[in-house]
Amino acid sequence: MVRIDVNLSGARAKLSPQSHQRGQYAVANQFLADATPYVPLRDGPLRMSGTIDVDGSAVRWNTPYARAHFYAPGGWNYTTPGTGPRWDLRVKGNHMNDLINAYLKGAGY
Repeated sequence: MVRIDVNLSGARAKLSPQSHQRGQYAVANQFLADATPYVPLRDGPLRMSGTIDVDGSAVRWNTPYARAHFYAPGGWNYTTPGTGPRWDLRVKGNHMNDLINAYLKGAGY
């Protein structure tokens, strides 16, 4: 008779909800850092208002006009080069590998 014992505690720890949450928070933090150069600047309040939810589930910009700039249909004159609406799509297009690596590192992979 052959007996094989497999210790899966390491795998379970890496796949735990806590690991996922740490990875999610790391992605949110990386996203905020990557998005900052694409957020309209002007005097700075919009760019500086970026925050991460406590659980890392969302990144938010908290100014009364953040939504208007994020979904701007056009016609806005953005004077800071590289800034404009839908900065999330720019981060996704230009920094996806950074976001993936942040998740993996944060989750402990």
